[in-house]
Amino acid sequence: MKIEDYFKAGLLRKEKIDRNQIDGSLELAARFLDRAKGNVKIEYFDVAFTLAYNSMFHSARALLFSFGVKERSHFAMIEFLKEKFKDSEKIFQFLNILDSYRISRHAVQYKGAFCSRLDAEEAIKDAENFLKVVKKYLNKHLNKKKK
Repeated sequence: MKIEDYFKAGLLRKEKIDRNQIDGSLELAARFLDRAKGNVKIEYFDVAFTLAYNSMFHSARALLFSFGVKERSHFAMIEFLKEKFKDSEKIFQFLNILDSYRISRHAVQYKGAFCSRLDAEEAIKDAENFLKVVKKYLNKHLNKKKK
């Protein structure tokens, strides 16, 4: 599918850029990250993994909102962002990680797939680093748009 097909299918839609939505998604990303860490401590590794995925999802969603786009599909959002960041190696790498976690999260959440401490801790580390990269990108690019 091409990106425009996601818009035609209603999986993505154009909206006005709203800084409150961007900030709200970043706050959710941080909250999910904190809860993921807490769930590792009580050895709920599957829950921690899912929360780390949610953190990455909301970091990506903040990026999406910065383009004036909303999503109705995790996959469509990731594909849109991969197209936008194909020349940004660091963000593109995190989007590939997010996509692999999307598939794993589906298996954990809907099929009861096993999730180890290592899986959860790695996802948390990736979520933490992705959030930092996204915040840095948004601070740089949103401030440019204001000028």
